[in-house]
Amino acid sequence: VLSLIRKYSNVTPLSSEAFNSLKDRHTLFLVGVFPLTYTETVSLKKASQQENMAANREWTKYENSRGYDVTCCEGEHVSLSELTDDPGVDNRYLRNKNIRFYPQSVLFRVSEVCHVTEESGVRGIFDDGGFQIPHHDEYDKENFLWWSLSVTKEDIADAEENFLEKLFPDGWGYNQWPFLEKFTTSPAFQSKSRYGNFRFTFRLRKLLSLYATQFCYNSAPVFRVLDTKIYKKEIMYSVLVHPRHIKYYRQYPRLPINSDDVCGYFQGNMLWRCQAPSAGLGHRLVVDKEESTVHARPLKDKKYYVWDHVAVALYMEPGWVLEVDREQLYSSVSVCEVTKRNLLREPDHALSEHKASKVLEDIAIDYDLDYYY
Repeated sequence: VLSLIRKYSNVTPLSSEAFNSLKDRHTLFLVGVFPLTYTETVSLKKASQQENMAANREWTKYENSRGYDVTCCEGEHVSLSELTDDPGVDNRYLRNKNIRFYPQSVLFRVSEVCHVTEESGVRGIFDDGGFQIPHHDEYDKENFLWWSLSVTKEDIADAEENFLEKLFPDGWGYNQWPFLEKFTTSPAFQSKSRYGNFRFTFRLRKLLSLYATQFCYNSAPVFRVLDTKIYKKEIMYSVLVHPRHIKYYRQYPRLPINSDDVCGYFQGNMLWRCQAPSAGLGHRLVVDKEESTVHARPLKDKKYYVWDHVAVALYMEPGWVLEVDREQLYSSVSVCEVTKRNLLREPDHALSEHKASKVLEDIAIDYDLDYYY
């Protein structure tokens, strides 16, 4: 912020104290400096506001139920640029200065969500005829049923088109080839999972309809900004969904309905501005302004960085079951490969595709379903 003032100054640069005494004025008139324009003043005020927010932002550090260190800020989705400058955040990957020239703030409109579980989990879901919070309270104290965004190839293609429209408002070159798929390589976009072999996928609108009918007295549930969680290389933005009669979370701000923030919701779609699509960058973004095209150029050495994603937390009280017809459950579940470094809890372990498929076949027989996986 001080550098912005110095840019327009022919006198001795302002000290931090002098700047603090002036930064809240609508227009800055400095000795020997012509006035800043309105746009520059707004930018200065915005930077000042972010500086104040960072100074007042509270971070909580703890070890989660799986034994990983977490740094958490409740009630706010803190953008990557704000995290980088926040004095309360200590993460060496965020401080990596060599990360440049990759697609930033890419808008994804995602209409599907997924819940991934292990063998004991999938059998329990079919036994219950739906989803409920885990029984092992020693692991999870919060009453949340967690879902991830299910980003499809169509979602990536749509996000790429939106990115090009912003970059080239007058249109891009006829020889533009797909490029975003070279950067969307983080776990947020992979078919593999850290949590198990069985993925339940639903349209978000359908899931919310079931939730509203069963727990919200047919009224629309409330969306709120739950928190920002920082792990070693992962940034998770959590969205809370709860019935209107639950008042415990009133202190958390409502989730925006526009696409300008990190995360929002509008007409059945989660709006996610992905800021770090690759945990390991193997390409750099090259913009050809003359040809109005963009392409991904391979890097000699991969650059390691953080990656971000969005998680949706449905509020569930103990004993609540989000009921889903077993035929619909079966049509929504699929087998996925478990990553080598995973978050499975004993006694569950990763299954081969054949064994996981056999589990689903057994479930179909047990519940007299008309078709097998």
